[in-house]
Amino acid sequence: MRRFLLGLAVLALSGCAEPASTSQSACALSATHEVAWTAETPDVVTTSASGPSCAQAVVQFVVRNSAGDPLWTFASTYYDMSYGGVPPEGAPSVANEQMSTFLAGWADVTEMRSGELPEWREGVATLTESATTFAYDTPFDRETYEMLRARNLAMICYAAAVEASQCLIVDPGSHAPTMIVAYGP
Repeated sequence: MRRFLLGLAVLALSGCAEPASTSQSACALSATHEVAWTAETPDVVTTSASGPSCAQAVVQFVVRNSAGDPLWTFASTYYDMSYGGVPPEGAPSVANEQMSTFLAGWADVTEMRSGELPEWREGVATLTESATTFAYDTPFDRETYEMLRARNLAMICYAAAVEASQCLIVDPGSHAPTMIVAYGP
């Protein structure tokens, strides 16, 4: 009986092992960019692509602090980030050079201060109604948004879709990265 249970335990543990991978990804690229966002030491933005082809790649956006801890992650597809939606049948292939250019541009985030965001005027129901150029959305109520804007916090903005961006701050209360606004046409 003991041998039978030991055999079952070995069999169960062998199911937990990582499967051996025999195929190489035809698209495995990345780009990095340093930013001054959370502290005096630079944080690192890494964008990467992985897939059977670059046209089929999943793309990831990761921000890590100087110690290497992940602060923010975002994933999408190359096609959705470049054209929007799912690629149609017969969509053109994407060369590794084209993907490398995309990743380098995506990693080069916009660094600014929260004080540069548009004011959410008093008496206006939404932030979008206060803005003149883009449609803005925030997860915060007016009072919290204006407090964060007035604190003039370090902020990074990155592309989150074809015509949409998200801006991140480090919440002064929780010390966790959070999106302060998303905007687009």
